[in-house]
Amino acid sequence: MPGTIELEIITSREVVLRAEIQDLYIPAFLGEAGVLSHHLPYLTLLKSGEISYLDASGTRHFLYSGEGFLEVRDDRVALIIDDFERGEDLRPEDLRNKLLEAEARIQSSFKGAISPDELQVQLALQRELQLKLAICKKMKSQ
Repeated sequence: MPGTIELEIITSREVVLRAEIQDLYIPAFLGEAGVLSHHLPYLTLLKSGEISYLDASGTRHFLYSGEGFLEVRDDRVALIIDDFERGEDLRPEDLRNKLLEAEARIQSSFKGAISPDELQVQLALQRELQLKLAICKKMKSQ
């Protein structure tokens, strides 16, 4: 069995997760990246998106993360992020409703109903909601 890694997820308010894990997949700045035990030291920016990890007992967990940083050193991983939601806390029906609202706002931009700045906000929200719904789908298929 591969070795374990100590994972710590930190927001601006608190340490939200500490766990012994077997692997970690993150949305790194230049694409998805994975971390296993004995990984070389590594520092990267994180894009918002899906984080998944396999805990020491073999259960896969999914999280939604905002932008941040990742540091790997000596079988320790620290994620410093500005937004964090556990997959099991996501509610697909609420997400779908919010997505429909965002898409209606985006469509209204073709009629000049919202400003270009508001359009950018709605497009970012649409992407976030789609990522969260994809996490829900993966969790359901487990």
